Amino acid sequence: MKVIAFGEILWDVIDGQYLIGGAPLNFAAHFKQCGGESAIYSKVGNDENGRRAIEKLKALQLDLNFVQTDNIHPTGLVNVILKNGQPAYTIDKDVAYDYILPPLESLPDFDALYFGTLAQRNETSRNTLIKLLRNNIFQHIFYDVNLRKDGYTQNIILDSLGSCTILKLNDEEVNTLSSMIWHKEMNFDEFMRNVFDSYAQIKTIILTKGSKGCSIYEKGSEVIEVPSLPVVVKDTVGAGDAFSASFLYSYLIGCQVTESAVLANRIAGFVASQEGPIPNYSDSLKIEISKIHGKR
Repeated sequence: MKVIAFGEILWDVIDGQYLIGGAPLNFAAHFKQCGGESAIYSKVGNDENGRRAIEKLKALQLDLNFVQTDNIHPTGLVNVILKNGQPAYTIDKDVAYDYILPPLESLPDFDALYFGTLAQRNETSRNTLIKLLRNNIFQHIFYDVNLRKDGYTQNIILDSLGSCTILKLNDEEVNTLSSMIWHKEMNFDEFMRNVFDSYAQIKTIILTKGSKGCSIYEKGSEVIEVPSLPVVVKDTVGAGDAFSASFLYSYLIGCQVTESAVLANRIAGFVASQEGPIPNYSDSLKIEISKIHGKR
């Protein structure tokens, strides 16, 4: 399986420590750890942080053919403050990933495209994403809402919902999106019905609920509740991205949504129990992933 993740490459600064990150990069790295092929479509600055980022991406064995270099704008940076393992973000603006340019020709074959919201805050990168969606065919388009303060508008949300086949969001984002689009806060069931009625191309909706696991709707089916195992949380940065990557990977290789969600919960929980957004998987996780391969 082969995916391309569009959006931000940045450095998370946590307690003075620089950790490579950005939701699309985290997603691509976790998809690779699951056994797939990952490319990231992004931009870094022509600076020390950009050069260090490229070296990190090489170490993660990601496809760098679609990573651009910006001679004017710096590499993205985010200051992260953790409180009880939960992050609060201060995100630098006017950085390299705000100025991602479109490709000169169509992309080579990818099974899926992953994108989020933050990298669409600037019109240059947003227009590039629109062109990628318009000029290429993907088996699935995965939209991880992943809202960040001052990083979205109603038009960005509406266009993103109109482009994806798989939608992932959390409890708080259900409230934000329902208020923004339908002008009232909705519970999960009402929100899902409205999404399916309004966006015919969306086939699967995933609601992540932290320690409570996740709920999954497939169009025409009843909601599926998938609990997660308890973990001691150290740092939740990257856990949601790991969920997205492992869910999509297992789904693409032929797993049912419940089996995909069980694995995704397990990997997200492991990431939350570790430091940093891209820890190396434990031997037990690798065994679980290999079992999924064995069933296919």
